[in-house]
Amino acid sequence: MSTPSRRATRSTPGASRRVALDVTVVLAVLLPLLTGGAVLLTRTEAPSQPDTAPTETALGAASVVCPAAAAPTLVTTASGSAGTVTVGLGPDGRQQEVDVAEGAVATAPGADDEPVVVRAEDDLAPGLVAGRYDERPLRVAECAAPAPEQWFTGVGAGTGHSSVLELVNPDNGPAVADVVVTGRSGLVDAPALRGVAVPGGSSVRLDLGEVVPRRDELSLHVTTQRGRVFSAVLDRVDELGAGPRAEDFLPPQAEPATALTLLGLPVGSGRRTLVLANDGDSEVRAGLRVVDERSVFAPEGLEEVRIAPQSVARVQLGATLGPLVGDGALGLVVEATGPVTATLRSFVGGDLAHAVPSEPVTEPTVAVVPPGRKRLVLSGATSTGVVEVVARDAAGEELASKRVEVAPDRGFVLGLPARAVHLTVTPDRTPVVGAVVAATGGAGVVRLHELVRSGLVPAVRPGLP
Repeated sequence: MSTPSRRATRSTPGASRRVALDVTVVLAVLLPLLTGGAVLLTRTEAPSQPDTAPTETALGAASVVCPAAAAPTLVTTASGSAGTVTVGLGPDGRQQEVDVAEGAVATAPGADDEPVVVRAEDDLAPGLVAGRYDERPLRVAECAAPAPEQWFTGVGAGTGHSSVLELVNPDNGPAVADVVVTGRSGLVDAPALRGVAVPGGSSVRLDLGEVVPRRDELSLHVTTQRGRVFSAVLDRVDELGAGPRAEDFLPPQAEPATALTLLGLPVGSGRRTLVLANDGDSEVRAGLRVVDERSVFAPEGLEEVRIAPQSVARVQLGATLGPLVGDGALGLVVEATGPVTATLRSFVGGDLAHAVPSEPVTEPTVAVVPPGRKRLVLSGATSTGVVEVVARDAAGEELASKRVEVAPDRGFVLGLPARAVHLTVTPDRTPVVGAVVAATGGAGVVRLHELVRSGLVPAVRPGLP
């Protein structure tokens, strides 16, 4: 009998270990893949949640900022309550308390040509209204809450026409704003206007003639990047030795739009300049029509305006509008093929005034207006309706109460008592665009605005892990 060969019966060294190692590697690779696949197969997708609108809530605090002016601050409220508000900017030592009541106008003394913040809490917060004006020559300054974006059209940076941009930070923390400048030839390189820091409780003034000197019509787009910023523009026209310098505040436009109504044409002869700005990437064509008490019409010689992409266009309207204002023209309607911003600048009788579009008013609103000769101008109705107007003096005494029947494609004018400084305007069945045109000691325009009566709380839900 032969003995089995050792080569045949001997096991190969390390063979069992290789088999075990191969199985371990396979399991290490496959198990995670199988587990992940099982999870994907058994995972139930969470149902998508629809977007939820912010919830309206009671307004517990409100602040309104007024630009720098050597003038008192006028304060009132439409809340139906009486109480105390604070007026000032910066440390508490610069704050003053003012008692206000609905229907009456309280006065806070001037602050040495500095901006001020009016703050109200609790029941006084809804419907907080403030204003400032200088007399002889008349300058009207709008007071408003800080806004994340603002557009100023028709500013200047030259010798004959110049503007000063003021940025106000009403809070204690720092704020940062960006300013994009557009001219008739396109965007203007202005690195000094990017990332402008505004310390808490203070303001920054930027003279455009020093920052971006140029003989051009300009448009400013002010965007808040951090904190809260209120922006205002003081506009100036200098006749270069032919007369005194005229200046007034240029109100902002909330956003570009395709249909704009500009109300507020002072009576008299002079220069009337329409400036249109197009921030878009395509050319825009704008048609112009005039508003009077009979109709909205396109007068002969008023041609369509073309505004190139990211540029500004200027149209001299003195020869066209001058005779029409004498015949009762109240404003201008701009209808464009794309969103634009606009300002109608009037230099009449050596004084400066601006007509700038504002949002239609749908709810009762209140305005603080200068004393003296003035009139309320209304237009922009979308259907037949009624507007109730109540004028009061500073003590809250009712001076006049009238109802105006309004209709589309027409303008309406209502004379106001000289002593009136408090105006309540209540539209019914139709929105309207309105402005008060003051004419004592110069010309000035006070636009009507919707009042902030409530706050919005955003809807917040958990995100994905």
